[in-house]
Amino acid sequence: MNVEELIWRYSQGDRDFSRLDLQRADLIQVNLSEANLSRTALDWANLSGADLSRANLNRADLINARLISAKLFAADLTGANLSNADLSWVNLEEATLISADLSGANLKQTNLSYTDLRSANLSNANLSGAILSGAILSRVDLSGANLSGVDLSGANLSRADLSGADLREADLTNANLYKADLSESKLQNIDFQEAFLQGANFSRSNLKGANLTGAILREVNLSLVTLSEFNLRAITFASEIDLSSANLKGANLKGAILRHANLGYGLLNKTHLSDSILRGANLIDASLRGGDLRNANFRNSNISDINLTEATMPDGSRHP
Repeated sequence: MNVEELIWRYSQGDRDFSRLDLQRADLIQVNLSEANLSRTALDWANLSGADLSRANLNRADLINARLISAKLFAADLTGANLSNADLSWVNLEEATLISADLSGANLKQTNLSYTDLRSANLSNANLSGAILSGAILSRVDLSGANLSGVDLSGANLSRADLSGADLREADLTNANLYKADLSESKLQNIDFQEAFLQGANFSRSNLKGANLTGAILREVNLSLVTLSEFNLRAITFASEIDLSSANLKGANLKGAILRHANLGYGLLNKTHLSDSILRGANLIDASLRGGDLRNANFRNSNISDINLTEATMPDGSRHP
């Protein structure tokens, strides 16, 4: 079926165009809302400006397709292959993208609010400027993706793969990142206020200037993390910032504000805590072996049973 026949049949009320071969078709600004395009081959097709609202694109092939400024509101793209497709400025609000392949796709300035992206592959995708508020992103693969400055407030990213992703200055307030993998990611100046980060992996990530006020950080892996200028201001209660049993081995916490933080049973071997503020912190049974504590403020802290072997003390002396 050629494009002219498809448009004519749609105008006559036909909506079933499943399993067609429309590779490289020119469908710019066509109206195919509520059409059934499931399993249709649309590789390299140009659908820029097209209206595909509520269309069925289940398992459709859209590899390298151009969908710039297209309307895909509430469309079903379950299992669709959109690898390397251009989806910039597209409206995908409330769309279903479960298990879809969006690897390498351009999603710049795309509206993905309240979309269902569970188990989707977004590795190395460009999501700069995208709107993802309220999106379901559990178990999604965002490894190597560009999410700088993105609004992910309230998003569900539980068990998501964000390894190597660029999340600089992103908004993740109230986000769910339970057991998410953020290893080797760029998290400078990120906003994690009130985020749920239990079991998350931050190993070798850069959290310089991050705001984790009110975040829950139980059982996290913070091995070899850069945490200089770590912002934990306005902490009032110990339960608000919980780093109990965290692995901060080799982390840079120089000048960090950790008032009332819970670091009990934490591993802080060779951690840099010089000039840090730990007033009222809980450090019961923590290991600070070989740590740098010069000019650190531990006033009113609970430091019973801590390991200070070979640590540099606040006054500059070396602990035996």
